[in-house]
Amino acid sequence: MKINVEIDLTPEELRRFMGLPDVQGWQQQMMESFTNNLQNSQEQQQEFVTSLLTGAFAPWQNFVGGMNGFGNVSPPKPDNK
Repeated sequence: MKINVEIDLTPEELRRFMGLPDVQGWQQQMMESFTNNLQNSQEQQQEFVTSLLTGAFAPWQNFVGGMNGFGNVSPPKPDNK
């Protein structure tokens, strides 16, 4: 037996149904504060971009480092008996 249930809810209705708090106002305030601070400080802009790029490229660097390790493996030497 197969039963399909389809529920059509907006994200707001689901949030209320699940009993989750409404954090939209708080999130908006935090984003405005973050944006204002970032616009007013050249040093914070540089730190933000540096941390963003460092975090974005770290998995790629790990992958490339692992691939380089495969290239450095030498084949076994034959025994000359």
